[in-house]
Amino acid sequence: MPLPPDQVPEELSAHEYKRLVALYTLMGRHAEASLAQTHVNSLEQATRALTGQNEKSEPESGKNQEFVLTLVRLLKHLAKDEARSDDSQDAGSGGFSGSESDVDDELDPLLAMREQLLLSGHSEEECDQYIQNLQKAIKEMTHSEPPPRDVPQDLNASEYFELGLKYKEVGWTEQARDALTMAIELDGDGEFGQKAQRFLRSKIPRYPVPLKAEQMNIEGYNLMFMKDEGGARKTFETLIHDYPDFEWPYGNLGSLLIRQGDLSKAEDLLQHALKINAYYINGWLHLTRVYGVQERFKEAYECLSRVQAIDPQDASMKGIKQLIDQLKDDQFN
Repeated sequence: MPLPPDQVPEELSAHEYKRLVALYTLMGRHAEASLAQTHVNSLEQATRALTGQNEKSEPESGKNQEFVLTLVRLLKHLAKDEARSDDSQDAGSGGFSGSESDVDDELDPLLAMREQLLLSGHSEEECDQYIQNLQKAIKEMTHSEPPPRDVPQDLNASEYFELGLKYKEVGWTEQARDALTMAIELDGDGEFGQKAQRFLRSKIPRYPVPLKAEQMNIEGYNLMFMKDEGGARKTFETLIHDYPDFEWPYGNLGSLLIRQGDLSKAEDLLQHALKINAYYINGWLHLTRVYGVQERFKEAYECLSRVQAIDPQDASMKGIKQLIDQLKDDQFN
């Protein structure tokens, strides 16, 4: 199956551009996905004008896609700001996935989202309230106090579970491992014991990782956001050589190679990562992306089934499944 072109082509049909939106999104090439979606919107607007349809009759799916793409761009801006923060390196901040492409920095994602909400029929008061709530949530997310360096000894299972999540967010995986293990020891098969066990297996490296390796992994993220994909690749390859049982660099390099279109190499790396840790959710999700772009739908759905079994509440699974469904329906229609 040929890969989508490096540059979004001109003069395609809306149907063809929608397919490109799905493919580019699966590959992590969000700038191209956004441009393809712009073509979709323009063509659908022209069709409505020709048929005399009112502007407000725009399909909700198109509005939702545009809104989601703007949200992706907003999160990308936040991630890039975090990646450039001098403090994040010293604190061991967990960084962000660097698979998103750069988007025009002159555009304000919040203003674009407000306009899209208005076009969807919401009142100005509702839009302003939504944006204010979103700004508040962003501020809390990006300016929260880091957890204590040493894991406390007097917490309950719920508190240890929440603390484990915070440690993971800032990239302190060994403190996260200790906090989650304490939650499991205190709660066993209870609610928080089960949550901690699921998170420990799927979101924390299977084997203990030195702080140096964690910091190098963060550097790889940041290099991707700084458009230094060659430097990022070298960093992840060094990690794989020096720490062959650390599954995350395999997943990160696999994701980078998906963006670059080297799907065969990405598949090999991701399969190796899953041999290290069969509960590595991001490995299964990245492998789903590989199979989706290749239109190997049976394997893609098998990967999603593994994610479902590991963590039915995983936040990324639904969006990726929708893209796979779209491509599969497109193939057989």
